[in-house]
Amino acid sequence: MAQSLATFYRPTTFESICEQDSIKKVLQQQIASKDIRNCYLFCGPSGDGKTTTARVFADEINQGVGSPIEIDAASNNGVDNIRAIIKSAQERAVDGKYKIFIIDECHMLTTQSWNALLKLIEEPPTYTIFIFCTTDPQKIPPTILSRVQRFNFNRISTAGIEHRLKQICFAEQATNYEESIHYIAQIADGGMRTAISYLDKCLSLSKNLSIEIVLETLGNYSYKTFFKLINCIIDDDESTVLSQIEEYYNAGNDLRLFLDQFIDFVLDILKYDAFNSFTLIKIPESMKDELQHTVDIENANKYFLYIIDKLLSIKNIIKGDTSIKTTMEALFLQLCRGL
Repeated sequence: MAQSLATFYRPTTFESICEQDSIKKVLQQQIASKDIRNCYLFCGPSGDGKTTTARVFADEINQGVGSPIEIDAASNNGVDNIRAIIKSAQERAVDGKYKIFIIDECHMLTTQSWNALLKLIEEPPTYTIFIFCTTDPQKIPPTILSRVQRFNFNRISTAGIEHRLKQICFAEQATNYEESIHYIAQIADGGMRTAISYLDKCLSLSKNLSIEIVLETLGNYSYKTFFKLINCIIDDDESTVLSQIEEYYNAGNDLRLFLDQFIDFVLDILKYDAFNSFTLIKIPESMKDELQHTVDIENANKYFLYIIDKLLSIKNIIKGDTSIKTTMEALFLQLCRGL
C-alpha cells in the first residue's frame, strides 16, 4: 500500500518544519544546553505540526537512536491505559538515553486518567519525557497545566502552505499547479496536513493540476456555477436559480454544504469589491473577468452585504429543517425578489 503524501513528506528535521520558528528555536536551545524538561504541552489547531515537532524533538534528544512511544489518547484514555504508561515510564529505555512518550489528543483523557498521571508528572523519572499534544487545552486540568512547559503553535500561513505544496508538486512531477496550490493553501485554513491531503487526492486523479480538476476532485462547487447563480439572483432570474438548487439536490449533494460554500463565495466578491485584490480571496485570479462583471452593479458593496445577511439568515433557518430543499427554494425566491 502506497504511503500518503502527508506521511511520505512529513518533516524529519527542525529545518524542514514549516514556520513555528520561535518554538523550534527554544527546543533546539534546550537540546544544545542539555536543559531538557520532563513534561511538555504542545497546543494549537489541527495540522499545524505539533506531533511532527514532537517526533523531531524526540529524535534530536536521543540523537537519532530508538523511537518515541506514541499513544493516541482518543482511543487509549482509560485509567488502565494510563496505569500501563505509568508502569512503563518507571523502566529505563533500552534503545536511547531517554524514554519519550508522545501522547496525542491528550484532552481526550478522562479526569481519572489525569489524576493517575499527576504524581508521575510531578515527580517524573529522570530519563522519562512526556510530550502532550492537544487541539483543545481548555479541557486539560489546571493541575496539569501548571506542571508542564507549554508551547502554543500557530496556524500555518497561506504562503507557508503554498511553498510546501509547490515543493511536493515539483517532486511528484505535477504540472499546471500554480493556481491550484494557491487555492488549496487558502481553503486549508492553516492546516498543513489538510492541504497535503487535498493535494494527494487531486494528484491521485491527475498530475495535471488545473484549477478545474482540483475543484472537481475536492467536491467544491464550480466557480462558474456560482457566478451563474449570483448573477441570476442579481438579474431576478428565478427560474434558473430554482433549477440550480434542483440540480444540486438531484445529484445527491449536501445543500447545507452548498450554502456554506456559496456564502464564502459571496464574501469573496464583497472583499474583492472593497479592496480590488485577490490577496484575501479564494476565487482564482484567472476568473478576474467574471468577478469584475459581477461587481459591476450600482451600490455593489451594499448589495453584497445584503446578500450575505440574507444567506446567513437562510443558514440559520435550515439548521434543523427536515425539508431543506423546499425551504431553500422559498428563501432563494425571496432573495431574488429582494424581500
